[in-house]
Amino acid sequence: MRMASFAFVFLISTTGAALSQAGPAERPVLDCTEFSRTTDEAALAKRFGKENVVRGKLDGAEGETVPGTIVYPRDPARRLEISWWDTAKRRGLADITVKGKSEWLVRTPGTAQSTLGLRASLDLVEKANEKPFQLNGFGWDYGGYGMGWKGGRLDHPTGGCSLSVRFNPDPAVTGKALDRASGDKEFGSSDPVVRAVKPYVSSITLGWPEK
Repeated sequence: MRMASFAFVFLISTTGAALSQAGPAERPVLDCTEFSRTTDEAALAKRFGKENVVRGKLDGAEGETVPGTIVYPRDPARRLEISWWDTAKRRGLADITVKGKSEWLVRTPGTAQSTLGLRASLDLVEKANEKPFQLNGFGWDYGGYGMGWKGGRLDHPTGGCSLSVRFNPDPAVTGKALDRASGDKEFGSSDPVVRAVKPYVSSITLGWPEK
């Protein structure tokens, strides 16, 4: 099963802390209205430059890898990972993922300035959703993935895509606090057990259905 089917999109408010010294106005922004399920690899080459679009292996579920496309593979700050429903012909856009050291922001429903990015706090994502949401416990294959926006604003991104987010716990949190927030179980984002590990966004995914 594709990881995108479990993830929400992770983002950071333009009023929040930036991943680097670059200000939000200087950081690239993704908007799902710019893409659709019919987007193919040729369209990405036209948009980003053929030299910046390469084929490669992407992380999949349960330690597997899947064929995909990488935008700006040599520039961690601008890197995007793309997977396809038709992996052989690199067409039928399945999802676009921001992770690692990428500084992309993702536009969210709301004002034209509403965006989120990597390292966003649980509070910022909850505020963007305008209500609590569900996420998995940490420390396993699908650990930290958002499991439902519960009808919040992020359930209905402009452009028809889905918004997915994965969270990591603060590395400084260990012991019983981390144990209580870990495992194959769901938590509400307002649960004190989850908040005790100070989660932050570690990846964001925009997804499109197969049909």
